[in-house]
Amino acid sequence: MKIDKSTTPPAIETERLILRPFKITDAEAVFAYASDAENTRYMIWERHKTPKDTIDFINFELSNYEKGNCFDYAFILKETGKLIGSGGCMAANVPHCAEIGYIIDKKYWGKGLVPEAMAALVEFFTRELGIKRIEAKHFAENPNSGKVMLKLGMKYEGTLRQKVYARGRYWNVLQYARINE
Repeated sequence: MKIDKSTTPPAIETERLILRPFKITDAEAVFAYASDAENTRYMIWERHKTPKDTIDFINFELSNYEKGNCFDYAFILKETGKLIGSGGCMAANVPHCAEIGYIIDKKYWGKGLVPEAMAALVEFFTRELGIKRIEAKHFAENPNSGKVMLKLGMKYEGTLRQKVYARGRYWNVLQYARINE
């Protein structure tokens, strides 16, 4: 399967989740987790302050689907049909490299849902898009994100000191990557 600019990314199913492209009707559910200060504490982007912030984000994602620029997915809990987070490929240089990221509502932390979702997406990016290198970074203060990266078969590559300026300060960032043979 080749994803091109006219193709909406396909839905992907895991044991407990359905991963699908965003829809404008997702705005209320996305705002619920993206506006929460604790959920977004370690994100490079600022938490959503108004529903318009969320609508702008979803429209940005919809535009990216049309351009074939990235593959971000809404995480839908099968059991309830509730949108509980999102993740995917934030930047891609197909077929060489893709950077992944993720966020999930704090009510679902520690349940293995992010590794489950991201493992399926990493498999998709590798198998269907032919991505050779998949990488991810996390703020040093968020070691749980590093645990997710290790579960995805990534290897720690190093600490990038004061790499990111966000929220009024510089952050040390830990870099991980997985090379697909």
